[in-house]
Amino acid sequence: MGSWDADDGPDWADFMSDTNPSVLLRVEQQAKEMAKTERLCERGYAQLGWLLLEVSSMQYWRVHYSTFRDYLKSVALVAKKTPEQLQRYFLTVRDLSEDFSASELELMGITKAMQLRQAKDYAVVFPSAVITAALDPKVTAKDLKKVIFTTLKMPEEEGDWMDCEMEFMVTPEQRALIEHVIDVARHTEPLTKSTISKSAQMLDVMIKLCSEFDGAHTGDGQ
Repeated sequence: MGSWDADDGPDWADFMSDTNPSVLLRVEQQAKEMAKTERLCERGYAQLGWLLLEVSSMQYWRVHYSTFRDYLKSVALVAKKTPEQLQRYFLTVRDLSEDFSASELELMGITKAMQLRQAKDYAVVFPSAVITAALDPKVTAKDLKKVIFTTLKMPEEEGDWMDCEMEFMVTPEQRALIEHVIDVARHTEPLTKSTISKSAQMLDVMIKLCSEFDGAHTGDGQ
């Protein structure tokens, strides 16, 4: 599989196919392409990210794997990346696919895209200054970060990536309970903003649940 030209490559609709049986093979092919680079790939991540998102949403991984996490580990070995890197690829694509086309994400590269994903928590719609800077090849990732923080007035945050490995099989009753509790947490003050990214929403829900459980049970059985 040759390298994908972001300037004339297909858009999201061309990648997505509800019944495409070859998507797993396409993931493997793209992973092999990305394995040719030893460092974090700036290009190629959007195509791989979208394909992984399709595999996840359509549950194609069930053909050979017990969990999506196990499938991701196998792809990581082919791509010579970590499962966490691949996770960030497809979550970045997922959260930005409504704001940018596939070719635009490829053009800006993964580093800029990940900065935009973080910024999405603070913007319902990206300001034109941020979009222009993200798509300008002369603007570095460091410069884009300055534009984002200045334009959106984002607070400086510290932290690192946390993978909770929370993919698992559930019964209909368990699914109903989990979805109900998440919905309750979303609507508990302070309300979880629906305008922030899905990952940020789930982080907010998780913090609420952890705080509630910690407050109610700290000391129990200790």
